[in-house]
Amino acid sequence: MPTKILKFILTIILILLPFFAGVFIAKYSPYVEGNDFNRYLWAWTLASIMSIGASLLLIKYVFNTIDSLFSYEVLLFCLAIPIIGIVGLAAPPDLSINLLQHPEREHLRYTMLFLGAALFGLAFLLFWYNHNLKFSPTVRWLMLLFFLVALGEMIYEFRHHYLFPEGMKDWIDEGNKAEDFERSYDTITVLGIGAMGRFFQFILIALFSITLYRLQKVKVWSPIFSTLIALFGIVSAAMIYVTALKLPQGYEFLFLFFIPGILFILLYMIGVALLTHKSLFSK
Repeated sequence: MPTKILKFILTIILILLPFFAGVFIAKYSPYVEGNDFNRYLWAWTLASIMSIGASLLLIKYVFNTIDSLFSYEVLLFCLAIPIIGIVGLAAPPDLSINLLQHPEREHLRYTMLFLGAALFGLAFLLFWYNHNLKFSPTVRWLMLLFFLVALGEMIYEFRHHYLFPEGMKDWIDEGNKAEDFERSYDTITVLGIGAMGRFFQFILIALFSITLYRLQKVKVWSPIFSTLIALFGIVSAAMIYVTALKLPQGYEFLFLFFIPGILFILLYMIGVALLTHKSLFSK
């Protein structure tokens, strides 16, 4: 019993790790006037190295699940890096004209998301190419198809929003009003691509987690949690597209499931589930 309690406590700590680390560096957020941008980069880097390094050592000692640092399990766990950085910003995206004074803030946000996409892409390919994991060829190829669409939409979406400040500057230079830019830039077509991407991304994550459970790589909490959040994500994508971002009163919470960061949180949770699947103290 003490072993199970210890394992449970450590798992909870690892799940909350990037949020605690992000809150810790939030006082250095570049969104706070007077804070040094480079100082935040250093704070993010050091917080990521220290928290992930210490966690991997703890996992190596307590959980017998790390065979190589270059594995899909560890890469998914390393999604804590962009999560720490984004939580540490402690501010939503700035879509007002004020962003032209500090476009590097939004560039940093989407650079972090690009990093998340790269870690996700590499982790999934390592998983997919691992033929020691025996599961249905149909599921394997279906997951690859969903992955290609999911990653492609991520890259398109992150690039689109990374260039938001440049687009706004060109828009204003042409004599247009700043308050009309967002509607012109994020058209219904862009929203539709985002909604389609969420369908593929959430279905892929749910299928991925279920497959890992069937391979006995994670405990049952992982596919249950992933599938539940994925369902909320799919519903939110559908409603946001149908209502063109004008959700009915009382349903505004669905925006939470549409932001790209939720995808990386889900994938990080899968990484935690993989690395805490068994314990050296277990009999």
